[in-house]
Amino acid sequence: MPKIKDIPKIDRPREKFLAKGPDALSKSELLAILIGSGIKGKNVKQLSEQIIKKYSGNFLNLTVDDLLAISGIGEAKALQIISSLALVKRFYDEKKPQENLVLTAKDAIGLNSDLKEKKKEYLVCLFLNARNALIKKEIISIGTLDKNLIHPREIFGPAVELRSASIILLHNHPSGDPEPSEQDKEIFNKIIEAGKIMGVNVLDFIIIGNENNYSFFEKLQSGDKQNFYIFDGVQFSLLDLLVDKKTEYAGQENGRKLKILDLFAGIGGIKIGFENAGFECVFSNDFDEDCKITYDFNFSGNQKSLVLGDISKISSSIIPDFDILTGGFPCQPFSIAGYRKGFDDGGRGNLFFEIVRILKDKKPRAFLLENVKNLKTHDNGNTMKIIYSELQKLGYHVIDKVLNTMEYGNIPQNRERIYIVGFLDKNAFNNFSFPDKIPLTKTILDCLEKQDADDKYYYNDKPLYDKLKRNITKRDTVYQWRRKYVRENKTGVCPTLTANMGMGGHNVPLVLNGKGIRKLTPRECANFQGFPKNFKLPNIADSSLYKQFGNSVSVPVIERIAINIKKALT
Repeated sequence: MPKIKDIPKIDRPREKFLAKGPDALSKSELLAILIGSGIKGKNVKQLSEQIIKKYSGNFLNLTVDDLLAISGIGEAKALQIISSLALVKRFYDEKKPQENLVLTAKDAIGLNSDLKEKKKEYLVCLFLNARNALIKKEIISIGTLDKNLIHPREIFGPAVELRSASIILLHNHPSGDPEPSEQDKEIFNKIIEAGKIMGVNVLDFIIIGNENNYSFFEKLQSGDKQNFYIFDGVQFSLLDLLVDKKTEYAGQENGRKLKILDLFAGIGGIKIGFENAGFECVFSNDFDEDCKITYDFNFSGNQKSLVLGDISKISSSIIPDFDILTGGFPCQPFSIAGYRKGFDDGGRGNLFFEIVRILKDKKPRAFLLENVKNLKTHDNGNTMKIIYSELQKLGYHVIDKVLNTMEYGNIPQNRERIYIVGFLDKNAFNNFSFPDKIPLTKTILDCLEKQDADDKYYYNDKPLYDKLKRNITKRDTVYQWRRKYVRENKTGVCPTLTANMGMGGHNVPLVLNGKGIRKLTPRECANFQGFPKNFKLPNIADSSLYKQFGNSVSVPVIERIAINIKKALT
């Protein structure tokens, strides 16, 4: 190996620095000056190149132990390098502008202390990033607030451009009384509904008075979270809190909530969607024991537990009265993964007729059924003809449509499902329509966990790694391992989550980050199905959690359909 003195003088790192300045040197040459000398068999330049190559993706986070693991680097050299890195980072941090963190209503009010002096009504929006740091403050309107004049695009247009994770709205009352008017409440509801569709959290709506202020977030908040917008690493929003306070804001019929029956409930995705739309779930059933664990882990207290058992063994007489039957009846008999056996698939394929039995016995006003899109073409369309015939015999007017989660739920998952809706009343049927397409503003990165995943999800040391790394090259893409090859989902969204994605080598969704290649975590699968951030995962096998989310529904799509069903019935 050549020694440093064998290199022409002008190309030696120190001499080159003195002659041409630091910008003329490569990273390895700059590091060589810090190291000072090489080791046996390697000159200092080669040693530096080895270190840069090994740690290039994480060089600024090197530790003394990392350097001591390299042959020829002693404690003195390691300390010299790490001290240099620490000094640079210290100066950089001091130079960065201080972030305005908005963690409570008090913080938001402090940024707008001049509002209480205003003689006209102002509506101000704070645009925040994922850490709740202020990106921008903008005046949305000046003058009397009118729900018909405040258009959501004036708020959410800038939010999308700024890639804002959340917003806080502030509005002053020149009268000095911060109590919200009916107009304020209507604007409040309009904005959080728009935020839900656009994928931007509305953290708070604050009314500024002379002496006191009114925070919708603080009024809705409960427990011992001390009114922080972020608690235990979870960012709350008005939408999250309204799930538990729906009676105050949800539409009702004749003073009561419309009630749903949730069959093949799984972990409660349909229940969440309908309850977000203002319905009440009175009975849930599934036969999977692990699903019951997850379901009961999330819906406890005064909510009813999931009834475990075979639906064919449950008499209609023990089911409470309800208005809408819902059910994502088993899709495997009709899916590609289930080899499309359909009604010939013994028990699973025939569970549709249990729905027919309960509809006949209980005669609810409406139903929503969900299944894979292949149901529509299964057996050359004969399966759908049977389904329509059975439902129409009971007097229901039926309509169906295939909806893709990425087009109708603002969730970046390519998930096409067929939704079948029926009404006993012809007028309600005529008043119903499926929701319109909405823009996809959420990205894959929005659904990935901000904290690094556990090592068990990485493939770095596994036999497949060499094959995977040749094909997985982009950090904003979810790939899919398909037994023998890697498939890139070219639309920039996550491929369809399936029930067998946690079973080893098939349909496994994979992502790349600075640490390596890993599969999605169960929490990320929940995010790609639109489950709320406060949905809890029990301590059961990951394979079971993957199956549960693969079998579940996209909550925002269900919620939008539920809203339209409610409008048709009321």
